[in-house]
Amino acid sequence: MPLPIKRIRKVTADDALGALIATSAVTKEIADIMQFPPAQAAAGILLLVFQTIQKIQSNKEECYRLARRCLSMLIDIRDHMSDHWETAPPSLLKAITKFEETLESIHKFMKQEAEQKWGSRLMRKNTIEIAMKQHHTALDDAVRSFQIAALINIQLSLGDASRSKSSPNAVDMSSGGGPSNAVQLRQPTLPLYTAEESSRAIVSDLDQMCSSPVPGSAVSEQFTIVEPTRSGSTMSDFELIRRTISADEPTSIETSSDIEEELILTEHHGFNRYHQSQFLMKGKSRIKSGWWAGGIEGAIEGRRAIMLQYESTSMKRWIRDVKILQNLYHPNLPQMIGYSNDETPTPFILLANAQTRLPQAMLLDAIKNVSLARCTQMLLRFYQDTLDAALYLQRQMNLSDSKLQDYVERADFRIDSEHTVVMGLPPPEVDNIQSWRNYGLAHSIRSIYLKLLPNGGNVREPIDTRDKDVSEERQRKLSHLVVLARALLPESDNLTVVKERVQRVLCAEDEEDEEADASSMTLRQIRKAAFAVGAQQQAWFRNTVPPSKYSVGDLGYLPKGSDDWDDFVVCCNVFHDNGFDCTTSSHVTGRQGAWVNRIYQQQDMSPFELPGDINGWSVVVTPESESDIYIIHEMMMSQVNAAWNFLLDSGRSLAKQYGVAPEELILVTRVGTEQRFRVRDLRKIQYWPSSVGAQPHSHMPHHSPFQHHGFGQMPNGGPQRAPVYGQDLSPKIFYLFTSSDKDYQSHFSQRPMPAPMQKDEKPPELDASIVKCFAYLNAKYGFLDYVQLHAEDFED
Repeated sequence: MPLPIKRIRKVTADDALGALIATSAVTKEIADIMQFPPAQAAAGILLLVFQTIQKIQSNKEECYRLARRCLSMLIDIRDHMSDHWETAPPSLLKAITKFEETLESIHKFMKQEAEQKWGSRLMRKNTIEIAMKQHHTALDDAVRSFQIAALINIQLSLGDASRSKSSPNAVDMSSGGGPSNAVQLRQPTLPLYTAEESSRAIVSDLDQMCSSPVPGSAVSEQFTIVEPTRSGSTMSDFELIRRTISADEPTSIETSSDIEEELILTEHHGFNRYHQSQFLMKGKSRIKSGWWAGGIEGAIEGRRAIMLQYESTSMKRWIRDVKILQNLYHPNLPQMIGYSNDETPTPFILLANAQTRLPQAMLLDAIKNVSLARCTQMLLRFYQDTLDAALYLQRQMNLSDSKLQDYVERADFRIDSEHTVVMGLPPPEVDNIQSWRNYGLAHSIRSIYLKLLPNGGNVREPIDTRDKDVSEERQRKLSHLVVLARALLPESDNLTVVKERVQRVLCAEDEEDEEADASSMTLRQIRKAAFAVGAQQQAWFRNTVPPSKYSVGDLGYLPKGSDDWDDFVVCCNVFHDNGFDCTTSSHVTGRQGAWVNRIYQQQDMSPFELPGDINGWSVVVTPESESDIYIIHEMMMSQVNAAWNFLLDSGRSLAKQYGVAPEELILVTRVGTEQRFRVRDLRKIQYWPSSVGAQPHSHMPHHSPFQHHGFGQMPNGGPQRAPVYGQDLSPKIFYLFTSSDKDYQSHFSQRPMPAPMQKDEKPPELDASIVKCFAYLNAKYGFLDYVQLHAEDFED
């Protein structure tokens, strides 16, 4: 049956004394606020809030912190308005009324939660925490209302002061003039200083009245007013602040530096400002996501452009993007030609990058209509331009390497009408991200363009026979493009090397011809340039071939219409018959796997070398264990690009010799076999019955090795039982011998040396009746890598 949920409450004398002292202090402060008429209603509600908190047990500290924020705000209002609240402007009194509504909502919420049972509050813990955050936000909104009201009053006060000072009928108070016009200068609330001193006095009073009750860790400095940057611009600057705040209220209390940085657009740097009616739209937006979402093509003053609109609640994002684009002038970054003026209800920016499309769409279109060489050059150009734009962006915005990668990886890319890649701006959330990477900018850009290719830039063979929707010719083109992209797009952390490598691949063959460009390069020239920089180490891969049938350097072809490597025709071996010069290397690995505690675990095995290219493996077998052994032998060319280059140079003559097309020739660059062995111990451990304790025996070791489960041995679970003494429970050691030689027969032995065998002689097997163990070859698989060129490689 389910266990009941019980709540245990423990209240100490210190807790009770602390609560009593805190309650007394709060009551005294609220009683003082009651003497201030505008805040009497709010103080009464707040007193009810504190009384309700005494009945709350869970989240009590958070509720108390919220109430203390409210109390701190009321105290500030009382202290700074008590002397002249009778002449307080209506906007401030209205802000107090809004604060009362917020307090009423907080009291209602806390009262409702206090009446709930403890179990119900426990089940709704997340909901309660979310509600607490929403009430903190509501309190921030109330504080912000005071800020906005104060800003408006400051503007009106400065306007009255300026008009009074410039009026010929104004009274000079310092010269002993009569006080008849003192009302114009709001003498009860503002001292009669000069215009500049008057503004500073008002700002100082505003700082004290609107200081946030949030703890110091949340707000670093108080709200201040930005001083005018030009003479005679005081009114317009204050109007700009007021319009900005009313158009896009921030979601949290912000400092003066934040408002100056994010909410004020004072410099236009020669950019034109337009009304939405001046833009001639030519259709609806086809872009649904990313920074370019909602972009509408059209014309402005006879010039083609694209309009990016922002919601009225995204004013901060609009100002952020405008400020960034004002300082960017690069062909691969958005080119801003103007933005909305103050009279436009929906902010927007205008870009010169009209008629954009996705890079994927352009790439697929290129695969259909242009050569493989042009597609490869296009990817290289995109990579080069993106790298150049990213480094320019880093210089202009003073970004760190990590932040630059954040920008690049989260940016949206488009292709404009001139086939130029354009990197959009990242979302504002990127500015708050702190990230760490173990790779550089070149790797980030390379990953972006590899993801544009089929299967994220992963391909095994030129043709996938399972794909019936795409023609074989299209598949070959796409697959070769993937291999070329992986070979040619560098990912080094040294950006100088990266730029030099890309430029060397893209440069024309005849460097003396000034009019030559990369667009005239053939696929053969591109591959040769890749070989020169050490690229093109990738190869095609097939994981299901007859084991030990083919060798490194085998040259042949598959008959037309066949995809079965059993039908592969070996014409020659280039090492033996064609004098091909390339170093080879071998590699062997081993693993042992078994089920342990219902988890299949594997551990590496280390071989010991023996004469005749034989590898020995020690296999430890514990009682009742069952495990699998995986041995992989590989032989490969050290430089795969040498195989590509050999086919490129000799493909035509070899194809003519063997009566096939040059693009049909296949050169094997790596061969491997995977052998899977099964080992099963036949011994059964006998235990004493659970009701009988361990039987003492003088010959039984104190620390028995079989009290610990060996690799591949299943635990019995529950209390450990004592085995019956006298059993053969010691681990057994066998030896497995394998070789990369396709004629060698792998086998197990009890001795650390393999048995001498004649050719075609069957190796000895373990006698299971004697060794109490089965050990045998379970399966054998073959795999290989190969190179095969495209028909375009042999075009003149």
